[in-house]
Parts: sequence; structure tokens; C-alpha cells
Amino acid sequence: MTLGEKIQKLRKQKGLSQEALAEKVTVTRQTISKWELDQSKPDLDFIVQLSNIFNVSSDYLIKDELTEPDEIPFKKKTYHLSEKTKRLLLIIVSVTELIAVFVCLICDYFTAEKLSWSLIASLSIFAAWLITLPAFCSTKIILKTLLVLSIIPIPYLSILAWILKEKVVCTLGICISLVSIAAVWIIYGIFRKYHKRLWRAFGFSLLVVIPVSIAITHISKYFISQNQSDFTSDIFNSAITLILSLVCFGIDYLLCQRKDE
Repeated sequence: MTLGEKIQKLRKQKGLSQEALAEKVTVTRQTISKWELDQSKPDLDFIVQLSNIFNVSSDYLIKDELTEPDEIPFKKKTYHLSEKTKRLLLIIVSVTELIAVFVCLICDYFTAEKLSWSLIASLSIFAAWLITLPAFCSTKIILKTLLVLSIIPIPYLSILAWILKEKVVCTLGICISLVSIAAVWIIYGIFRKYHKRLWRAFGFSLLVVIPVSIAITHISKYFISQNQSDFTSDIFNSAITLILSLVCFGIDYLLCQRKDE
């Protein structure tokens, strides 16, 4: 049995699509297809990842003469929720949050004879439910969560401003949200690129945090007050973040040197 045939067999036994396996190994679906057709072979790093995903040893994948996984010791099992379990959890979470909304509305109405704070609570619970939805997906959970987080803030803040009758909640909140969302996507891209060198990813992410924190501070001061900006505080916070970033780059450099020895 070839390496490609073993990958295809184990993938189907796990109930994974080529796209789902590609997401776990951080490659494209076309790459998985080429592996399974023996048009190309995964390098050693990917062999290790595949052995962990399928709970088999690297020897089983590499050696053609080994045709059954039980011929060699299995690695420590990793547990993943089945699709049925995920659907059940989604129903439980949905029902729980729906009950919470009704409780808030009933308590608010019978105590104040009108709806006030319960509208905010219900809106927040609904937003939280939307954010949790990607966690019950089979693939690209992080990416889908980021997409939801990128879409929700603007309508959420607009409705919240309408409930509170405070325009600044919408304008200030949306400005800060846009800056934060842009930063989160940049950091996501950094970790995608340097997923095998996490310390370097942390270093670049901290560099992104510096202009973002300054921007949020000055946006808040612009909408809330017209006080003069405290540049000393900005410089101090930026210097601390820069030092932490340099420490991450230093650790990354030392780890690379150790691997080369």
C-alpha cells in the first residue's frame, strides 16, 4: 500500500474531507489530492502532522510493507468532537441563550413595567450566539470566527446606540472596531505565515499592537474629550511593547541557532 493510499484510507476512516484535512495540516486541498494520488509526497514535517491526526506512527505511513496500522504502536489518542455532538451542543447553547433572553425580558418588564436594560442584554446574548456559531463548524473555525467578528460590531453598535439614544456609542465604537478588526486580520495573517515559528509571529504581532493602541487612545480622546494627548504615555507604552517584541525575536533567533547546530 502506497503512502497516498494510506493517507486516503485514514482520511476516510476519520470522516474528513480533503478540505478538512488540508485545514488541519495547513496546506491546500490540491496538495492533499496530489499526496493521495502519489503525484507528490509530503515532507517529514507533514508526515509527523499526519501521524498525529490519524493516531498512527510515522513508520506506518512511510513504509509500504506495513499495510495495517495495528502492526505498529499507536500514538497517544487525540479526541475530536463528532458532527452529531457538535449539533447537540449547538442546540443546547441556542436553547440556553434563548431562555436567558426570555428571562431578561420578563424580569425587566415585571420590575419596571417596560423594556430597558433587557434589550441591551438580549442584543448582547444574540451577538454572543453568532460569535459561537463557527466553533460548531468542521473546518476553518478560526477564519469563520474572524469573519463573524468582522461583521457583527457595526450592526451591534448601531442598534445599541439606538437603544441608548447615544450617537457617540456608534461613532466611537465603530471607529475603534474598524481599527481593531484590521489589526486582528493582520495578526491572523502573520500567524498563518509563521505558524511554525510562533515566537517570530508574536514579535511581529506586538509590533502591530503599537500603532493600534496609539490610534485607539487618540480616537477615544477625540470623541470623549478635547484634552491634549499625553504623548509621554504613548511613548512609554510603545517602548514596553517594542522591548517585548525584541525579546520574542531574540528567542526565535536562539531557537533557530539551536536547530542549526
